[in-house]
Amino acid sequence: MEQQQQQGFRISQEQAITCCASHRFAQRLAAGSPCADFTDLVAAARHIWWRECGVTDWLEAFAAHPKIGDRKGSEGKPAAFTAFSAAEQSTSASTLAVEVEEALQSLNQAYLERHGFIFIICAKGRPAPEILGVLKARIERTSHEEIQAAAQEQMKITELRLGHVFGLTPDKEMMARMQRRADQVLNQVAAAHATGPLRSPITTHVLDSALGCPAHGLPLSLHKLDEHSQLWDKVSEGVTNADGRVGDLLPLSNFVAPGRYRMYFNTSAYLALCKAKHPGYYADVPFYPEVTIDFEVTADKATQHYHIPLLLSPYSYSTYRGS
Repeated sequence: MEQQQQQGFRISQEQAITCCASHRFAQRLAAGSPCADFTDLVAAARHIWWRECGVTDWLEAFAAHPKIGDRKGSEGKPAAFTAFSAAEQSTSASTLAVEVEEALQSLNQAYLERHGFIFIICAKGRPAPEILGVLKARIERTSHEEIQAAAQEQMKITELRLGHVFGLTPDKEMMARMQRRADQVLNQVAAAHATGPLRSPITTHVLDSALGCPAHGLPLSLHKLDEHSQLWDKVSEGVTNADGRVGDLLPLSNFVAPGRYRMYFNTSAYLALCKAKHPGYYADVPFYPEVTIDFEVTADKATQHYHIPLLLSPYSYSTYRGS
């Protein structure tokens, strides 16, 4: 491993294609190596997958995988690819009861017929019943949503396999990345010379302007735009308290990673609660079933606090940057 680090992380096309069975992906990742370290290698893989590969390349990669729960799905596949698949599905295979196996087979086929490609999930460490639950939820989505979800899962699988190629176990690499992120945050905290107590750098507060009180019990979530895939990753979620606030969306800090964020408010769930309490005032079907607020955190303002309030009524809403 030490010799590998001195020489850089070099990957062949044959190794790359066992990690992701898209020929375009494998060719370009191999052509771009060696990389200085594993982080750079993963960054290159992400760039190629999201920026240089298209839907045809994604489908080529998906088609190489055995279906989840298919005991014979790896027959005829390359040995290295088969070994990776077997290791990743070992937890699901060991928890595969007969009824779960039958349900997976049935839903896998239904998913294929509905969307035109097999169900893809990073199965490492996930028991079969859990995977079955995810499959049941995802089969109902649109094919446009699903091909993006499958591409995200494929990238997780690719990163996992790249780690194995270079002898990096998921636990070791995950801990290393977490430490790097922690160090970055600590450095930013120290540089900012904060004098007051730390808090979540992004918070929110929802006020019901129709009832003139805090909106208690409104589910919401915070998302961040991935720079490579241009898809939204969920960062955290919560439910407003009795004061209409959620103050723990991020770990305590006075630094937030620059980028584009989205606050999603499930107003439909909250307005349904209001309808139950005030049946004559609220509509049966909410006019605004959800509210999304996008905002940008720039590098020069990454040590500032971002409070994103929502003023809500049945037929209007507004927002502003609070303090």
